[in-house]
Amino acid sequence: MFDKPLRNHPTYILEKIGAYFLFLALLAGNILTANTQNMAELVTLHYWKMVFSQLLSGNFSVLLSSAGVLLFLFVVICVSVLRWNRTFFHIEDELLFSERKTLLKKTSKLPVNSITTVNISQNLFEKMVGTAKVKIDINSAATADKSDFVFILKKETAQQFKDALLSLQNRQEKQENLPRMILAAFSTADAFRHQLLSIPFVQILTVLAVFLPMFIVETAALKDALTALAVSAVMYAGSLVFGVLNLADFRLETDGKRIYISHGKLRTQNYAFEKTRVKAVFLKQSLLARLFGFCSVELAVVGLGNEKNESPRLCLLVKKDRAERLIEELLPAYTSTKNPLVSEKAALIPAFLLTALATAVAAMMTFAFPPYGYILPVAVFVFGMVSGVLSQKTRTISLEENVLSCSSGILNKKTGRFLYPDIQECRLHTNVFMQKGKFGRIGFSILSAKNVSTQKTGWFKAEIYDEVCSKILK
Repeated sequence: MFDKPLRNHPTYILEKIGAYFLFLALLAGNILTANTQNMAELVTLHYWKMVFSQLLSGNFSVLLSSAGVLLFLFVVICVSVLRWNRTFFHIEDELLFSERKTLLKKTSKLPVNSITTVNISQNLFEKMVGTAKVKIDINSAATADKSDFVFILKKETAQQFKDALLSLQNRQEKQENLPRMILAAFSTADAFRHQLLSIPFVQILTVLAVFLPMFIVETAALKDALTALAVSAVMYAGSLVFGVLNLADFRLETDGKRIYISHGKLRTQNYAFEKTRVKAVFLKQSLLARLFGFCSVELAVVGLGNEKNESPRLCLLVKKDRAERLIEELLPAYTSTKNPLVSEKAALIPAFLLTALATAVAAMMTFAFPPYGYILPVAVFVFGMVSGVLSQKTRTISLEENVLSCSSGILNKKTGRFLYPDIQECRLHTNVFMQKGKFGRIGFSILSAKNVSTQKTGWFKAEIYDEVCSKILK
């Protein structure tokens, strides 16, 4: 079926220029509405002859009129249709070919065995028209934040295309198509719990700081506060429902070699990638999740591009022991058992210096807030030192036999686990105040999307850095 050149589904045109087309259409509509007396002229041959004669004479100001907007809109549509009509893809000799036969020709040949992930996603528009996106990623740092190839096909064809690519990979590796096993499944109620407990605590504090003072006022202002609060509640409820629908029907499966993740009713996501492509495991906990003993697991997958900087979730919020069991069962190399080392107390030195600087700046502003201006620098100093102490206590590191584990986060906690062979670069960051005590922050990089490719620990003795480097070299 895929051995002959195929085009994308025609809706590819609308999706590529969708927002752009809508903007131009609205602009054209506004111009036409503002010049209703000239609308009849736009459909006459005499009017367009006049427009082109003006352009030929060098009067390009006519492009700023209704005719210019319509011409530009027409050109955009024509170029997009031509590009869609002259773009083909097919599979031949275990190579994926993608060709664009326009004025600027482009041909890509991708060996099937170099494909790292094949994902299928559906947004609301695609669900309405029965299409789906097939996103193909390769092992490349240059395109780690976006998909390398995107095809839009009918939903059934998209699934067949994905299956064909995975079957070719299995054939090259002389493996049979293995049956899948469900490791975890989450209901809509589980998705609701996940979204509810994932609310950042800072967001809660911000809402309280904005709305509480409004209630300690006269009746007129209280009505405005209630109105604003109601609007905010409706907006949050909408985002909550949207998030729940995008995580509903979450399923985690494996065939022993690959991991399969699917979720979403409103916007469907389907991930499929080999276990060997996983470069890091992250356990994430918001403050509310920590209070109830929940955590979720996310993965950094090499080559998996996502324009929204999202990472594939291994599971939604579950009890921490269940999350550890999932990691042990699916990715046993990433298990961690040692007690972590807490960042050195010397980390309070840079925290104190930054706090002192911020307090000095706040002190210079006291004259603007008489007679209680002194409260500002006191508050800045207390906040800075408390944050510094909490940051020092929550930044930890654990050097396992095969895994480097790092934790951070005062309110929202994140623990990352990295295999030593996957660390591409390791460096020690220090400054003039800390180098005398041989303290530094360990920074390292992995091959992944930019939002997780660079990591940095708390302040530790240089001996820890040397130990990490020795494990990497081994």
